[in-house]
Amino acid sequence: MSPLNTGAYRLAAGLLLILALALALPAHAQQQTMDGDAIWQTLEDSNWVQDGADDADRIIYTFTDPNCPYCDQFREQAAPWIEAGRVQLRHIMVGIIKRSSTPKAATILGSEDPEAKLAENRKAYESGGIEPDEALVKEAEGQVRENNFLMRDLGARATPTTIYWDGNGELAAKQGAPRPREMPAIMGSQKPE
Repeated sequence: MSPLNTGAYRLAAGLLLILALALALPAHAQQQTMDGDAIWQTLEDSNWVQDGADDADRIIYTFTDPNCPYCDQFREQAAPWIEAGRVQLRHIMVGIIKRSSTPKAATILGSEDPEAKLAENRKAYESGGIEPDEALVKEAEGQVRENNFLMRDLGARATPTTIYWDGNGELAAKQGAPRPREMPAIMGSQKPE
């Protein structure tokens, strides 16, 4: 496949995702204009875990499964921007990969400090991640289910699915782990040194 065809394919796939996102909004968002702002508000209203500074220049939503190796890879790629205070990731925790995904996601969402629990899962990822806390699972499992439905309703089929505003002010999405060369566009700036 020629580079032009590959680029055209990516563009078409991206536009199809945005169209799917627009057509599959929950009822409260469908009453608004079907635009990026309505989709963004739907994401903002979901159950997510903050990862990065409160005053970061850029907010990026990403559907994250605690058992997803590509989610872990994406977080590692995003670390320089997060650590520089430029980007705040908002992890919309889902449970779709393994049977243990939903209990782990619920443990993260239901914990007293979800950001710290998410970081703990990342650190323990190679050895299987965190152990689910049954009390927290009972408390937050419904939030994970809501996120799973949101992911499905938005047409996302892979984790991570990352949604951000592009350089033209248009809502954009990337399914799967981005290639290193795609990171500056997603993060909104060149990699911090």
